[in-house]
Amino acid sequence: MKQSKDPFEAAFEESPPESPTATETEEEEDNMDVELAKLPSTGDPHKMAKMQAILSQFTEEQMSRYESFRRAGFQKANMKRLLASITGTQKISVPMTIVVSGIAKMFVGEVVETARIVMKERKESGPIRPCHLREAYRRLKLEGKVFKRSSSRLFR
Repeated sequence: MKQSKDPFEAAFEESPPESPTATETEEEEDNMDVELAKLPSTGDPHKMAKMQAILSQFTEEQMSRYESFRRAGFQKANMKRLLASITGTQKISVPMTIVVSGIAKMFVGEVVETARIVMKERKESGPIRPCHLREAYRRLKLEGKVFKRSSSRLFR
């Protein structure tokens, strides 16, 4: 039973082939790409018009980054393994996996955008380098957008 989801939070899974094998089914479950055109529009017309207006203002580079962001995602199997190691239980529900994947994707997007701002301030161009990511993380930490660790690190 599928529930209608917001396009920014939904995970699109392709329909399985006629006779899927076990590995093919796992690969399809790992696919968490979002495609706006294939999702039902559940938003109100005002919201959709506003989104179209914003997208029409994007430069070519911004649109390319936005499309990459929309296609990117975390594999469910990896996210389930991570959640299992954190919670200590093997029973991780699919909705929980999708939610945590969405939060992680938003965090990565924040770090990348902040790194782009760092690059612009330093008048640098090209790909994002580790120094930009470290500075972006430091700034997000100062803004309170990064949670503090509840336990100490195992390895330093």
